[in-house]
Amino acid sequence: MAETRAAARMARLVAQWDRKSGESRASFARRHQMSPWSFWYWCRKLAADGAQPAAAAPRFVPVQMAGDTDAAVIEIVLRDGERLHVRAGASTDLVRAAVSALRSSC
Repeated sequence: MAETRAAARMARLVAQWDRKSGESRASFARRHQMSPWSFWYWCRKLAADGAQPAAAAPRFVPVQMAGDTDAAVIEIVLRDGERLHVRAGASTDLVRAAVSALRSSC
């Protein structure tokens, strides 16, 4: 029974150790008053057994768009200086109609 409690405690500690935090495995082990080698052993044992540590809460990372989503994909400059900005997803029929309208005299 004591062995089961020890294994459960170690599984919780392995799950608690966050590799991405930058804290080394040895430092984490010392902070929890255990031998770094013992902690290393349990990390390996639980990984080899296929035991997945308790899933941590999902982490959300802020995302920034790389470019201006309203930016023109193509800029068409006609001879008289008129400019037509074509955005992503514009149909060829729409572009053709716009160029024809700009070329015609109103």
